[in-house]
Amino acid sequence: MLTQIDYAVIAVYAVLMAWIGILAKRKSANVEQYFAAGHGLPWWMAAISHHVSGYSAVAFVGFAGRAAVTGFSMWTLFSLGVFVALVIGCLVWAPRWSRLKVLTPVEYLEARYGNSVRGLIAVSGILIKFIDLGIKLFAISIVVHVVTGWAVLPVIVVSGLITIAYVFIGGLWATVLTDLVQFVVQLVMSLAVLFIALDMVGGWNAMWDSLPRERAGFFNAEGGISASFWLVYVVVIIFSYNGGTWGLAQRFVSVEKPRDAQRAALLSAVLYLFYPIVIFVPAWAAPLLIPEYFDPQTLQPIAGFDLDQTYILVTQKILSALAPGLIGLLVCSMFAATMSMIDSDINALAAVFTKDFYQRNFRREIDDRALFRAGMTITAIFGLAVLITAIVISQSQGMNKVFGLTVKLFGGLLSPIAIPLMFGMIWKRPTARGAILSFIGGVITYFIAIQYTDRFEIYTGVEILVALVIYFGEGYISRRSEEKEAEVEALFERIEK
Repeated sequence: MLTQIDYAVIAVYAVLMAWIGILAKRKSANVEQYFAAGHGLPWWMAAISHHVSGYSAVAFVGFAGRAAVTGFSMWTLFSLGVFVALVIGCLVWAPRWSRLKVLTPVEYLEARYGNSVRGLIAVSGILIKFIDLGIKLFAISIVVHVVTGWAVLPVIVVSGLITIAYVFIGGLWATVLTDLVQFVVQLVMSLAVLFIALDMVGGWNAMWDSLPRERAGFFNAEGGISASFWLVYVVVIIFSYNGGTWGLAQRFVSVEKPRDAQRAALLSAVLYLFYPIVIFVPAWAAPLLIPEYFDPQTLQPIAGFDLDQTYILVTQKILSALAPGLIGLLVCSMFAATMSMIDSDINALAAVFTKDFYQRNFRREIDDRALFRAGMTITAIFGLAVLITAIVISQSQGMNKVFGLTVKLFGGLLSPIAIPLMFGMIWKRPTARGAILSFIGGVITYFIAIQYTDRFEIYTGVEILVALVIYFGEGYISRRSEEKEAEVEALFERIEK
């Protein structure tokens, strides 16, 4: 449980974050600054923020919990997968996002396809993201619950309200500045836990020698991470980390030059390749460090143990014996990471709804000041929707729900939205019809496939294949009007120059 020193550390950290939020508010005086940092975000800040915003407590809760039973293959799945995705994105999507000079990632879809696709992708993406962000808010409640003993539900409510207030006040700048502070704090804390954990188990080699042999493998089919699983998951995260997740796309949109966007993508890729190791080592060693939660023969979790608590239990054991106040600092860093990701996505969702749906369809002549106020109001409303979603998720049944829900959500619902968004800036030929039909075909395929199999690589792989075939196939069949053809050509001249 937390000590008085831990609470004091949390209080100081909260004051620091509030001060950063106030500073950010001064840099967020209009819609462009509030949602896109005025397109003046330094590339290295965009890189660190992109990296940090891809974590949240899900990495420390769901992914670390899964790592405790799958072993090294979790690094293959997450770290190597994101690295590959961002290296591709560095060459393909990052510079294009910067050249667009839009306020939201969805905004360009009107010039590319028309308002129907812009509205469809905006609304469907927002609805799906509520579930994703609810999972992340639920994840941080597990961390706080384990170290304090407080009930999960009130933790979700308080955490959600703090998160909403923060992004409401400071916009994207508040998120980015918070990312920088918590990246440093979290790196120092995680490295300390890493080296102590390795020392306690006798080092890297001794740790793997003490674990079942399959956990040291690059893949672990028995643990659910096979080569086929990895290949399909990489396709999904190529979409997600290069723009399908709008909050991450905002980092590329918000830098000034295409070359800077490429640098941001590459630095973020390198960080993803190495940093997750500091999270996964304590999780890999968990059966040896907290043996009371694992079967002594199989080193599988005992009945009733929630794997989502693995990392925080290990770090709590290590840090509580090291120095007072460190548990409080750990909670702060994880909370800040989760707040950053949720704030980032809420900011992006509010930007999309404000610009791509509300203004485009209802208030086309609205002035900047009124649009800014509308954006802040929508931000608060969306934050409350995420809070309600997290409460619903917390009441659902099932162990290790964070990892399972995250993978199922990303695999099943992200790709049909991302395909017309991501490939729309690469290939000219598909029309609005192809974008809409690929979305509908992908979603229908997903819901049919999950009735017959629970294997991620099958239901997601088939869904992606169907959506891609429809999208690219339609491009060879349909033709646009001369007026629309000229508009698309002008768009591509801008993003390919």
